[in-house]
Amino acid sequence: MTDANDAVLIERRDAALWLRLNRPDTMNGLNQDLLDGLHRGLDRAAADPDVRCLVIAAAGRAFCAGGDLAYAQSLADQPHPPGRYSAGQLFLRRVRELFDRLESLDKPTIAAIQGITVGGGLELVLCCDLAVAARSARIGDGHANYAQIPGGGASVRLTRRLGLSRAKLLMFTGQLHPAGWYEGTDLLTAVVDDDQLEPHIAEIATHIASKSPVGLARMKMLANDALQVPPQVGLTMELEQSALHETSADWHEGIAAFNEKRTPKYIGR
Repeated sequence: MTDANDAVLIERRDAALWLRLNRPDTMNGLNQDLLDGLHRGLDRAAADPDVRCLVIAAAGRAFCAGGDLAYAQSLADQPHPPGRYSAGQLFLRRVRELFDRLESLDKPTIAAIQGITVGGGLELVLCCDLAVAARSARIGDGHANYAQIPGGGASVRLTRRLGLSRAKLLMFTGQLHPAGWYEGTDLLTAVVDDDQLEPHIAEIATHIASKSPVGLARMKMLANDALQVPPQVGLTMELEQSALHETSADWHEGIAAFNEKRTPKYIGR
């Protein structure tokens, strides 16, 4: 259970686990408490086979405004020996560790974007499999506005999602754009009316929960790897995973349910 004052609220809704960023006074700025809360949520999602989908949402008027700059300043003020990483650099590495873990989680993940989403908040979204935005949301990179550069993966993930030119436009200008500006791009799955954001995501999560967890995990791995390896390597990996998947209980259950004209009951093995 989580407390109302926790940096991340964890709530189970049917087969989906919702992690809600809960530092509204800082526009959900990233600090160590928030990272720890997200790790706890990922621990729970990974350990519970009945959790079929993970949703990251937020409280307040922002999804996430990136790094908590007051916290960042406190880290910068800490002395460090020459040749060693500063406290700020160590924190960025912890952010990277969390984001990499989220991206590689073997369950589908969805970002529920409302309000301001900028800098590290955008980088958090980029680590989710799907992202749905409220129509009033405003999204951008923002690092350039404060003489910062991305440290949570935007220079790589944003470029792959939006293409080189559009990613450079966001990074170079620091501008925020309305959610509709991203419609038709690979950043957002959908843009919906504000009051439909969570119902829409709950509907997606319900659909995902009806599928084979082991099948989804393998598809997610293959899709993520497809961006990293040559096409022929990816195609070979697909055949290998297909052969492996054919030995799973879920594969046999799916075929049996089709032939028997009934709804399949997947167990995730």
